[in-house]
Amino acid sequence: MWQTPAVMGQEPRHSFPPRTLRGRLRSLTRRGVTRVYRLLREPDPPHRIALGAALGIFVGLLPLLGIQMAVVAVIALPLRGNLKAAIAGVWLSNPVTVVPLYYAHYRFGLLLLPARETDRASFASAIESASQWDWGDIGGSLWRLFDFGADILQPMWLGSAISAAVFGIATYFLAYRAVVKTRERWARLRAAREARRARRDAS
Repeated sequence: MWQTPAVMGQEPRHSFPPRTLRGRLRSLTRRGVTRVYRLLREPDPPHRIALGAALGIFVGLLPLLGIQMAVVAVIALPLRGNLKAAIAGVWLSNPVTVVPLYYAHYRFGLLLLPARETDRASFASAIESASQWDWGDIGGSLWRLFDFGADILQPMWLGSAISAAVFGIATYFLAYRAVVKTRERWARLRAAREARRARRDAS
């Protein structure tokens, strides 16, 4: 017999995180951990996974709103970097992080290339306008992407390029070591399980 709920009309409970900044960050963190675990299980050698992750971080730190996926695919495929790792790295730049990330690059660029300073609100407004990418109007989208003005565009590109190079190189070595060490650990665990199984079968 079907069981009816004790309280009729009660709203179902959902486990989704609230649509707040903290909830979104928590959701992104969970998805990031899941993707990292899946990447570690990829059949590619450590070099290709590390190269893909490095290229993804490099492109993700550049101000290429709307076309980052296409750019990283064009770069990763001929260089034989793992495409899944590259796409995962690109998501360092996402709707939650894009404004503070690019603003930090802009401020860093101002230290090296003095220009007329723009306040954060105007900067965020420019980023929001540039992020409205439309594949049906590529010309207009590209115009919005590069129409920040020299006072914003030049320092931001300079800061982004330096950060992308530094963090991209660091990501390669960190990712390579992480893949190698994790696979070695899994191999030891498999060997230990097989040894225990062999002893159990022999007894």
